Amino acid sequence: MTSLKNGGSGKQTIGNNVHEEARVYEDEINLMDCFLVLWRRKWFIFFASVLPALVIGLNIFFSPRSYTLTFIYNQELGEKDIRMLEGMFYSEENTEKLARKLQTAGFEDCAQKLANAQSNGDLKKIVSFEVTPSFLLTKLAQARSFEETQQLKQAKGSLLSVHITLNCEKNIRKIALIFRENIEKVIPLYSEKEYLNQNIVEFKDKMAAIEETRYPLKLQLERKKSTLEKLNKLNSDESNKLLSDNLILQFSDVDGSSAYLPLPYQIQAAETQIINAEEQVRADNEIYDYYAGLLKLNEKLFGGVNKAIVSGSTLGQFCSFLVDTPSEYKDGVQIMDYMKAYIKRMENKVANNMPIMEKPKIYPVAKGTVKKTAKVFAAALVIAVFISFMLEVIKKSRPQTS
Repeated sequence: MTSLKNGGSGKQTIGNNVHEEARVYEDEINLMDCFLVLWRRKWFIFFASVLPALVIGLNIFFSPRSYTLTFIYNQELGEKDIRMLEGMFYSEENTEKLARKLQTAGFEDCAQKLANAQSNGDLKKIVSFEVTPSFLLTKLAQARSFEETQQLKQAKGSLLSVHITLNCEKNIRKIALIFRENIEKVIPLYSEKEYLNQNIVEFKDKMAAIEETRYPLKLQLERKKSTLEKLNKLNSDESNKLLSDNLILQFSDVDGSSAYLPLPYQIQAAETQIINAEEQVRADNEIYDYYAGLLKLNEKLFGGVNKAIVSGSTLGQFCSFLVDTPSEYKDGVQIMDYMKAYIKRMENKVANNMPIMEKPKIYPVAKGTVKKTAKVFAAALVIAVFISFMLEVIKKSRPQTS
C-alpha cells in the first residue's frame, strides 16, 4: 500500500513538473513571438516614432523665440485684489481697447493675437500678474480649515510683477509701454468706478437707516411732550410740591424710574428727555443731509469716471476733471473737505502707480525643444508598437489560402 501511495505521489510530482516546464516554455515562445513582431516591424516603428518627433522638434527649433519683460510695482495686494485686477484687465471691454491702441500704433499682429484670445489662459500667455511672495496663493490652496483660509485671504503680498511675453524682441518695449499705460492709467479707473459704486450703496443704506427710525423717533418725541404737558397741569397744585431743596435722590435709570420721582423732578426728567429726543432728531437730520450731499457728490464722480472710461481717458485726465469740483461746494464745508481729501487720494494714487524700474531687462523664454520632442517621441513610440501588434493580429486572423 505504501509503495502504491509513493508511486502515485511520484507520478503527480512528475506531472506538475511537466506542466510547469510547459508553461515556462510557452512564456518563452510568447516573448520570442513579441520580439519577432517588433523585429519584423522595426522600420515601421522607427519611422513612425522618429518622424513625428523630428517634425515637432524642427518646428519648435525654427519657430520665433518668445521674450519676456517684467515691470515690478511696490504695491500691497491680497488674494481678492489680484483677482479683481485680473478680472478688469482681461475683460472684453479692456482687451478691445488694447487691441485698438495696438492696431493704431502699427502692431497689428499683437492686436490680432489679443483679439483672437479665447480665454483668460490665452491672455495670460501675453500678460500675466504675479504677487510676491507668491507662496500666499499656494498656501491658500492648501488651507485645511475655514479660519486658516480667512487669515490667508487677509494677507497681502508686497510686490506686484507684470510679465509681458511676446515673440518680437525688436518691438517688445514699445508694445509693453501700451500695456503698461493701460495698467497704470486705465485699469485704476475701473477700480475707482467700483469704489465709488460701493460708496453710493453705503450712503443710501445709511440714509435708509435714518429714514427708518425717523417716524418712531417723532412719535416718541410727541409722546414725551404730551406727558410733559400733563405733568405741568398736575404741578399747578401747590400741595404736590413736597420735596425740600436739600433732598437728593439717586436712580440708576432715570428714564425707567422717573415715575417714582416727585412731581417737580418728573417734570425735569421729561424736559430732559424731550431735549435729548430733539437733539437726536436734529443730529439725524444733519447727518442725513450730509449723507445726501456725499451721495450726490459720489454719483457725480461716478458719472465722471464712467465718462472717462467710455472716452478712453486716463487716470491723470480724470484728476484734471476733479480740480474745479470743490468750488461748487463752498457753502458746504464738510462736503468740500471730503472732496479735497478725495482729490489728494487720487493724486497719491497717480504718483504711486509707477514701476520700480523704468526699463527692465528683456529675457528670452526657453522653448523646451528637447523636452517637448522627447515627449512626442515617447508617445509616438507607444502608438507605433501598439499598431504593430494590431497589424500582426489582423494578419494572423485572416484565413490562409493554399
